[in-house]
Amino acid sequence: MKIRNKFAMIGLISVMFLVACTGAYRPTTSQASDLRIGFYGMTLEFLKGSPPVKIFEGDSFPVTIKVKNNGAYSIKESNPAVISLGVEKDYTKNVKLEQYSGTSIPIYGSYAFEEQNAHFVIGGRTQINPRGGEEIIIYKLEAGKIDPKSEAHLSTVIATLCYPYETILDSTICVDTDINNLRPIKKVCNMQDLIFNNGQGAPVAITKIEMNMLPTETLEKITPQFLIYVENKGNGLVIKNEAVFDYCIRSETKHEDLNIVYVDAYLSGKRLNCQLEKIEELSPIEFGTKEIDSDKLGHIKLKDKKDIIRCALKEGIDRNQDPYLSPLKIRLWYGYTQSISASYFIEGILK
Repeated sequence: MKIRNKFAMIGLISVMFLVACTGAYRPTTSQASDLRIGFYGMTLEFLKGSPPVKIFEGDSFPVTIKVKNNGAYSIKESNPAVISLGVEKDYTKNVKLEQYSGTSIPIYGSYAFEEQNAHFVIGGRTQINPRGGEEIIIYKLEAGKIDPKSEAHLSTVIATLCYPYETILDSTICVDTDINNLRPIKKVCNMQDLIFNNGQGAPVAITKIEMNMLPTETLEKITPQFLIYVENKGNGLVIKNEAVFDYCIRSETKHEDLNIVYVDAYLSGKRLNCQLEKIEELSPIEFGTKEIDSDKLGHIKLKDKKDIIRCALKEGIDRNQDPYLSPLKIRLWYGYTQSISASYFIEGILK
């Protein structure tokens, strides 16, 4: 009996040891969850019953819009989002912004105070708020007169949302200084392409990275080069970051302002030189200032919602260095816009 109990005790201790060891290496739910996944940025929708299906001439009625930030980037006061409401001016009058918790910084001239436009900040997904921020915007409209010969007129309201956004990718890559395996060393890693199927919590996603090691003229160094595949995975349109307000408020955007994505990339904290970049060193900038001409920044112009940009470590690395793992950080920034519409009947008043 004692021997049996002894074996039972040893078995119990072994099970507890295995559970403890397994638990030590299993990440908690909060650690395992990655906020930078998915292909959503901001979304907008008309609330149910808004606008009403039918209204009469001269009636006032509300239009309520819910905006959500389902992505990982938070819209800031220095560069807020803007929403604009478009109506048939012949049939809908006195469009007035009734309620929203937007910013009140008058940094965009008279356009910030037009009654059809609201500009606001809204947080992205965080550990504290994994669902992201939300904004309710209420407009008050007045139905105009319809043709006396008509019983009703079908009218449309269009809400257009424009906002700046960012895509951040943090990954680890193999810098293989001996891709032909000529040295008798045991490598810690092998160079390979990286595929990203789940997005980075933004509508514009990095889908793939191809890496090459290029020889230099001196042959003492090699240059790591990255081909970064970028795609607009969202339902909206990419616009130049600086064109966000013009697109929504002035309803005018030049062709060259469409589908522009800026790119910033770092390997082990060292800045990479990216395609179409025209200056050597870039200091941190805030859009809206005149410090740097944005046309000189590394950027791409999407075609059919896709493009590839080439980035390289211009200074190179010592080709005699052993292969090693290195952090790679890529930041994309751009403007984004999307629209929704709803219809309602304006009925004439019987006389």
